[in-house]
Amino acid sequence: MRKSSELQEKTAAVVTALVVLSFTVGKAFVSIPGLWSAESHQVSQIRLNPLETFEYARVWWGPWLNLFGNIALFVPVGFVAYRGSVARATLIGLVCSLGIETAQYVFSWGYSDADDVICNVAGAWLGAVVAAGASRGTRSVVLWCIAAVGALSLAVYAALGLSA
Repeated sequence: MRKSSELQEKTAAVVTALVVLSFTVGKAFVSIPGLWSAESHQVSQIRLNPLETFEYARVWWGPWLNLFGNIALFVPVGFVAYRGSVARATLIGLVCSLGIETAQYVFSWGYSDADDVICNVAGAWLGAVVAAGASRGTRSVVLWCIAAVGALSLAVYAALGLSA
């Protein structure tokens, strides 16, 4: 692997990890006005029934944001984790998701939700499928895009969270 390829892979992986952690366990520490308050995520609760969030939603768009947000959050995980096997990249997404959900429960950093795991795995699978179909040049561009969009997302997250 060339040095520039390694740098792209590592940069995208680190930024992806920071974004995923910020938007999952970080929600217990950072409030974003209009989206969530940190206090509401300082709980230790397991939700095993799929789509249960639709039943208890406070706003109509909340469950949809959660559903599609969890898929979108893990697309870069699958893309970055892809190394010739969609199944392996998807498994990495599953392990990451289960680790996050476990930490949220154990440390009272948020809701441990079956929907989150299902959507995270779907996102990782989707990212891996896209990576599998990408040429080396396209993969290189997408990795830098993942890093750039992730860094921008972290900056916006920090700006909104720190202003709350």
